[in-house]
Amino acid sequence: MHSLRILTAGPHASIQDRGRPGQQWLGIPEGGVLDRDAFALGNALVGNPADAAVIEVCLGNFSAELMTRAKVALTGTSAGTLTVQDPGGHSMTVEANRSVDLAAGRIIRLGVIPDSNTATIAISGGVDAPLFYHSRSTSPSAGIGGFDGGFLQDGQIIPLGVVETPDAAEWMASDTLKDTGQPIRCVRGPQDDRFTENALLVFFSAEYTVSPILNRMGMRLDGEVLEHRTNADIPSDGIVTGTVQVPGNGLPIVLLADHQSTGGYTKIATVITADMPRLARLRPGEGLRFTEVTVAEAEAIARQHHDRLGAVLAGLQLAPPIVDLAALYALGDTT
Repeated sequence: MHSLRILTAGPHASIQDRGRPGQQWLGIPEGGVLDRDAFALGNALVGNPADAAVIEVCLGNFSAELMTRAKVALTGTSAGTLTVQDPGGHSMTVEANRSVDLAAGRIIRLGVIPDSNTATIAISGGVDAPLFYHSRSTSPSAGIGGFDGGFLQDGQIIPLGVVETPDAAEWMASDTLKDTGQPIRCVRGPQDDRFTENALLVFFSAEYTVSPILNRMGMRLDGEVLEHRTNADIPSDGIVTGTVQVPGNGLPIVLLADHQSTGGYTKIATVITADMPRLARLRPGEGLRFTEVTVAEAEAIARQHHDRLGAVLAGLQLAPPIVDLAALYALGDTT
């Protein structure tokens, strides 16, 4: 049976792919993975098509049993690792950003992710969730996609796509595109004229902290209050991923993949597409700063990012074999 049995789903694990672009006019959120770089890398490592559905894990504490042979890769983190356990109780550690070929009956475990809010587990064949508006992505706030429109649950059986010609080759990436410590780049507006000059100076200079109030719809930020010229309300208009809304309390909210289709609060800026994966990895309590770029600069950065990602995917290398020390020690004890 080509499937995966969830043992512990952890907080807010879900099925994701590229999402549903072009459907907001129907009130359907675009959705999709929070970290598109991790998504692309994970699918490449296990030999999937670029749009295959993956498991997106929030903070960690995820485990599952493979019911079929499959290749698995953890991406979206540099410090996180998978622990793989066989039916005999032996275990081995698999670093992030490499694939591993596993037999049926193996259990994969991901503990707390030390350096990222979100990570991706890609499995060869992809997750075979039903298509809804051309996507398998789950948008729990809207109750659509994935399996019954919700987060994964303990004990759930997840069907996987069939791989016609399984390939045992294991691959690794030398670059994960994680540029840490740099400001998040934004294009000003569209309602930047609704803020005082001091508010704009503060937004593009002060350090903000990721609030614990964080989900797939938006990332609330704690820090200096941004002052409106009059008030925060505008006639509702369109929202895009990366929009930075500022409600009446003056604290920014960066809207993420499952954002609403329209909103009635002023928007001081929009995070550029190339920086959204880096933003999505920020954990509650982490600090961040914003810096301004022009539309032309944002477009140039997007092209550079696309080329860099393409080079990473084209430059995957064969991974060295994993030495299962626990199994070796167990073997030694029986001789």
